[in-house]
Amino acid sequence: MRQRLWIIVFFVGTLTLLLGPVQVQPPSAAAATAMGLQEDFIRVADQVMPSVVSLKAVRVVTYRSPGIPDDFFRGTPYEGAFREFDRPRPIRQRQVGQGSGIIINSRGYILTNRHVVAGSQQLQVNLHDGRQLTGKLIGTHSKFDLALVQVQGGGLRPARLGDSSRLRVGQWAIAIGSPFGLEKTMTVGIVSATGRSGLGRGTYGDFIQTDASINPGNSGGPLLDINGNVIGINTMIASQGQGIGFAIPINTAKRLIRPWLR
Repeated sequence: MRQRLWIIVFFVGTLTLLLGPVQVQPPSAAAATAMGLQEDFIRVADQVMPSVVSLKAVRVVTYRSPGIPDDFFRGTPYEGAFREFDRPRPIRQRQVGQGSGIIINSRGYILTNRHVVAGSQQLQVNLHDGRQLTGKLIGTHSKFDLALVQVQGGGLRPARLGDSSRLRVGQWAIAIGSPFGLEKTMTVGIVSATGRSGLGRGTYGDFIQTDASINPGNSGGPLLDINGNVIGINTMIASQGQGIGFAIPINTAKRLIRPWLR
């Protein structure tokens, strides 16, 4: 056993003399940059996810059934059998819409899109920690498609609102929301353009364009910069293309909701 151990030590020592000490190569500059950027994305997720909510807007829609024409069964064995269905009658249907929102202060105010909450009789707000709270609609703005909702609850974590006037094309853009009901979803892209107009949403024309993936359910959620600051409220997509989404600049939103916060 001792002889075998000496043989192993001799073999390892000989290799060390022949090959020299093992050199550990440091990561390349590109790899180090990529790793740093990855940490930035993780930090934004950890920082902002607790401030993003999922909204469920319950609406009860009433419409009238078309009824059955008077002569539909005439001359058949069923004539008169369905008289109770002959005339139109009101039908009530419950509809549930989904969207996202961002907590903007510790008083429970949540910024979202008007089209997410408009016409709702009940608002359910799902928080990051699993709590379900009832939301109260404070105000809406149809031209800018913005709405403010408030919830009552402790431990709310507001996001940090940025300055959209300083945006540059090519900056990182991060979207967080609940696309198709998939809560806590984060996507990454860039600011593709600023000041977009002529998009068919009222007369407003100062949208942020981004290629960060936005889908139904992202509406009302935040668009963020690489530091986790809210730079916009995700609002709509170009249905005829891919990777073309639009957000309302956060400076516009701050100006419009200021009267509601008093």
